[in-house]
Amino acid sequence: MSASESIEIEYSYDQLPYDSHPYEKTHPDHLATMARIFGLEAPDPAQSRVLEIGCASGGNLIPMAITLPESQFLGFDLSRKELEEGQKLIDQLGLTNIRLEHCDILNFDRPEETFDYIICHGVFSWVPAEARAKIFQICQETLSENGLAYISYNTFPGWFMRGMVRQMLCFHARQFDDPNTQVEQARALLDFLNQAASKYDPTYHMLLQRELEIVRNRQNSYLYHEHLEQDNEPMFFYQFMEQANKAGLRYLCETQFSEMIPSQFSPEVTQTLKKLSSDIIHAEQYLDFLRNRTFRRTLLCRKDRELQRDLGADQLRGMKIRSSLKLPPLSIPLDRPGDLGFTSPAGLTATISSPLLKQGLAAICQKYPIYVRFDDLPGLIASQETPTIRDTAKLNQDYEELASMLLQLWGQDLIEIRSSPARQAMSVPQSPQTTPLILSQLESGDYVTNLKHEMIQLNDMDRHLLRCLDRDAAGRREYFRQRIEAKELVVSTFDVEGACEMDDGQLDQLISHGLKRLLDQALLLPEKK
Repeated sequence: MSASESIEIEYSYDQLPYDSHPYEKTHPDHLATMARIFGLEAPDPAQSRVLEIGCASGGNLIPMAITLPESQFLGFDLSRKELEEGQKLIDQLGLTNIRLEHCDILNFDRPEETFDYIICHGVFSWVPAEARAKIFQICQETLSENGLAYISYNTFPGWFMRGMVRQMLCFHARQFDDPNTQVEQARALLDFLNQAASKYDPTYHMLLQRELEIVRNRQNSYLYHEHLEQDNEPMFFYQFMEQANKAGLRYLCETQFSEMIPSQFSPEVTQTLKKLSSDIIHAEQYLDFLRNRTFRRTLLCRKDRELQRDLGADQLRGMKIRSSLKLPPLSIPLDRPGDLGFTSPAGLTATISSPLLKQGLAAICQKYPIYVRFDDLPGLIASQETPTIRDTAKLNQDYEELASMLLQLWGQDLIEIRSSPARQAMSVPQSPQTTPLILSQLESGDYVTNLKHEMIQLNDMDRHLLRCLDRDAAGRREYFRQRIEAKELVVSTFDVEGACEMDDGQLDQLISHGLKRLLDQALLLPEKK
């Protein structure tokens, strides 16, 4: 990448800064969990060293520095403008465990430093070949012994069709110099092609309409950097892994377990996949063919690390599990055979027949939002009125059956599994608190980063309650009374016309409901011990 290319890229990101926000699946807590599942004892996220390549303004890295105060974070980027924005926030929050630096990927050189977690999101496919090679080199040279590297990238076969649209947009946009004008013209061309194609080619129209839906509600920065940048080089998964192997790295997994499981396909398709796949690389590539995949988030480790691909109870030992599945009214007791459907908030159903497994899942669901240790499940089942746990000699078999069920549910995104302690409160604390980052973000936009590393959109009640969270119960009550009487807030719970006066009991009920909502959104810190 020449100096002129670096300047051009830096200019484009200064003109249209890429949205800098958290990516849940990049948090070291999650990465460590994925490593543990596949037999790699990853470094403790709470005391780790983290590098982010292409950190923008720190929207992903700064929240990590908040939730992992004893870890050290380094991010670098080419956009000075975004780095300056991030540094302002770091200074405002008083963080001392994070550094943001201006650096070209090709110039990054830290021979004396190692990192336990390397994150490279939204960069790999969008830089020249020499920079992609340098990313692998950075991982090879600085990754700690059991460290993990996260790299996201665009993939074929899905990008063959999307790439066609990109080339058309680039052809049209190159007539204009200003990035904002290029984006406006790209949107206009896509609209024009979509409308024109609808009259003579339904298949072509369907393709264009799909792309239009993807970009219609996205920021200009997304459209520009995804479709109009000079570099956007998708590749097949096997090609990515060939390059990774040459750099001394091996495939661990994807960051979303369900993306590795062909659960949506028929048993016949799944069986054929097994016959076609001589190893996990082939299996993943054939899955991409079936899904027409456009994007991957891959975890890599050092090539000499031993991994476990046969998953079972051993991989879940010490893991913490929870699920928001709802136990339905019982038509038959849990200790008797027969189908029972557990329903998710999204309306998905997990149907379980085995008495042991029904009781195990019921024990997890009844504890929600608290996490249950996998090792404790037999004890929880045995404490129920009609236990089905078998004698000690068969305990390991019970663990294996429970593990098989839980891994299947995880493959359908119906349960959560984590190896690290939860960073958020599990019940409303006596003196509820939130993070300084959330308090800063709520004054500058509609979204905040919660303690699960997710973006959360606040409503008016959330925003006001967070502002007065540091007051005692009487202070919070008075805060809301004043704003309701001044008609700054309209409450329709007790009066459909909008109450201007509320008694203490009504205010306490309102605030209690609001605190429960903050808890459910992972916006409250655990009670200090």
